[in-house]
Amino acid sequence: MNKVSFEIVGKGVPVKDANQKVSGTLTYATDFGVYRMAHGRILRSPHPYARVISINTSKAEALPGVIAVLTHFDTPRLNWEAPWFNYRGKVLDGIARFVGDEVAAVAADTVEQAEKALSLIAIEWEVLTPVLTVEEAAAKGAPQIRDEGNLRPSYLFEWGNLAEAEASADYSVSCDIRFPAQQYAPLGRNACVAEWQGDHLTLWTGSQTPSEVKDGLHEALGIPQSRITVQALPTGSSFGCWWTNNFMLLTALLARKAGRAVRIELDNDECMATVKRRHEERSRARMGCDSDGNLTFLDMDHVIDNGAYGFKDDVGFTSPDLWNGIKNGRASVTGINTNRVTAGCFRGVGDCTLSVAVERMADQLAEKVGLDPVAFRIKNQISAGERFRSLEQFETEALQASGGDLLAAVPPDLRDDWPKLFHLSSGSPLPMLRDGADRFRWNERFVGWGRPHHVDGPKHRAVGVGTGSHTCGVETEGNSSAIVRINPDGTAKACCSVGRHGNGSETTLAQVAAEALGLKLDQVEVEAGNTDACPWSHGSIASNTMFRTGWATRAAALDARAQLLAIAAQECFDDVDQAELDIRAGLIGFKETSGDNRQFSVSDVLNLMRGDAHGQTSSITGSSRQPMPPTTTFSRQFAVHFVEVEVDVETGEIRVLDYLALQDSGTIINPQVMKNQVIGGAICGLGYALYEELLFDSETGAVRNGNLLDYKVLRTGDFPPHAKVVFHESHDSIGPFGARGAGESPIAAAIPAACQAVYNATGVWVDLPMTPERVATALAKAATGKK
Repeated sequence: MNKVSFEIVGKGVPVKDANQKVSGTLTYATDFGVYRMAHGRILRSPHPYARVISINTSKAEALPGVIAVLTHFDTPRLNWEAPWFNYRGKVLDGIARFVGDEVAAVAADTVEQAEKALSLIAIEWEVLTPVLTVEEAAAKGAPQIRDEGNLRPSYLFEWGNLAEAEASADYSVSCDIRFPAQQYAPLGRNACVAEWQGDHLTLWTGSQTPSEVKDGLHEALGIPQSRITVQALPTGSSFGCWWTNNFMLLTALLARKAGRAVRIELDNDECMATVKRRHEERSRARMGCDSDGNLTFLDMDHVIDNGAYGFKDDVGFTSPDLWNGIKNGRASVTGINTNRVTAGCFRGVGDCTLSVAVERMADQLAEKVGLDPVAFRIKNQISAGERFRSLEQFETEALQASGGDLLAAVPPDLRDDWPKLFHLSSGSPLPMLRDGADRFRWNERFVGWGRPHHVDGPKHRAVGVGTGSHTCGVETEGNSSAIVRINPDGTAKACCSVGRHGNGSETTLAQVAAEALGLKLDQVEVEAGNTDACPWSHGSIASNTMFRTGWATRAAALDARAQLLAIAAQECFDDVDQAELDIRAGLIGFKETSGDNRQFSVSDVLNLMRGDAHGQTSSITGSSRQPMPPTTTFSRQFAVHFVEVEVDVETGEIRVLDYLALQDSGTIINPQVMKNQVIGGAICGLGYALYEELLFDSETGAVRNGNLLDYKVLRTGDFPPHAKVVFHESHDSIGPFGARGAGESPIAAAIPAACQAVYNATGVWVDLPMTPERVATALAKAATGKK
């Protein structure tokens, strides 16, 4: 397909808030305040598991400057849930389930007064026996830290005939890999301001999910959504940390009791040790292939540590879809609660863990059959048009529910526009594998499995390749919607509930709207965070922003455009068919094939006196009126990463020397924004592969390295400055102007690429993080085994 030419889409324009960011004038939650605002601080538990027997707040309340003290006696007995079960529980319930859990809160005239008041709250505790690991929590007779129990029902899916495939496999391998908890390590802290006007709550905070924050407040406080306004402010790098967090709801309740606006700002330790983290996980699996290298089966059991309030039974992974050559399989995921800080979705979620296990086993099978990593992936990974084998049971269930016609409920006039469900609609890693191998000089630098291509004393250099995929948003838990309003002056505003956390959504969604409307980019702005202005949408999670919210934004813009052209055709162009008209750079006129050169600005049309109304139109509002096809049944994003590393086999130190990232996310709306997404994903993934591990105290479960001094992340100097990014733009028939999601496949590809490169440099597989100590230990163990 020839690449379509666009006016605004595809241009690497600067992000709209660039000037504010570099000048330090962009308002984050930690910068925000309101008149007569009180300051709040949170009292946190010193115990991993304990029940409040009694709590005496009289001394704290008597302290000068203290306005209110909030305890579990002041909070509703209502559970609330964060998106994707990242939190389920009450705001406060008198039970502490991890060290650092919220127990009470104080509002005072100053932060210092609030902090002093916390020390005056007297609590009598009943200390309970904690469960600090998934093994302890799953053991028979273990203390149950939740009313629902410690174990979530396993998420299980199967396809093909596993027993027959395993019996007929020529080669099989197994793995047992533990994945550490990763901390979001947000470069910006967060804060929340809550204010009540009568029975109406307004809340300001940094969040990727404005609509879901409103949902959480409704559930936890038991008040109608019509009485809640959320203004989501920009955050620094979030990666899933700042969705809906319990401290936000606590702020709202504290403000209600105080009778004044209250602001709670988290310090660095609180951000790192009390909010959320990536799950600690364990994969135990087997995989097999035939003598030609065709994958035959996958059998996987995966366990995730939900911490205290996570409630997930699935971490979200697409590796069986990516490795569509796996003809038969079973995958089971079990979530288990422990008395450690809550765990939840982190960029890439299960595609950074389960998929790493799958890629390692694929590499081991490739070595057994004598195929190099690129060739093995080309043989076994998915191409556009293929049916998703691993979704077999879900397709069967959908067919049964629909009477055999998956589109039975879809209006007839929309059916032709829908993709073939349970088949990959567009994209594939295969072209990128071939292109990347050429660009990276793979055939020169890969000299065999477990063999470095260059040795200089103890320093061994080798290359690796990794692939990653992810969904492009999800259709469950709520739709994505948008409104586009054209103003009397001819400008427009797109209102869509998404996050602003460095992903450039305020710019890329403006590009989508401007392209659809026919306006200049500087004529279009985006309102992303105000829930009174924006219809409900799924926020910036699960790579939802461009594919699903972008789709809704384009649909709303086209609706507004159609209304505008209908008025223009009637009032300005002698009642011609509006299909004969076009809008370019904010001017309405005939399409280029017409000889009529008349033009009217958008403002002209909106402000003229209409013959059918004897008044002006003034403004037009467009909305997304049709349902979007279910994303998970047809759409994926893909990444292929190549890396060269140097491993010092004496010290275990790893250096990243060269990097090539290829990305297929369909049409690239903004190449500069996309490049930042890809490189950011690579850096985040390499950090997890090489350095990052959240450490817990073995006696209490408390976080031991909850600060940026002790928690090491990949720095700018650790990543090659000449790293290259290459886009493969396979057009998607559903995505806005052919675009798909992009945020999470890059991190998923980076991790296995690094793991494979280290194996090729050293001849040993090293679990994450591949710190110098772990590399040296693995090499010493391998040397002992050889002897």
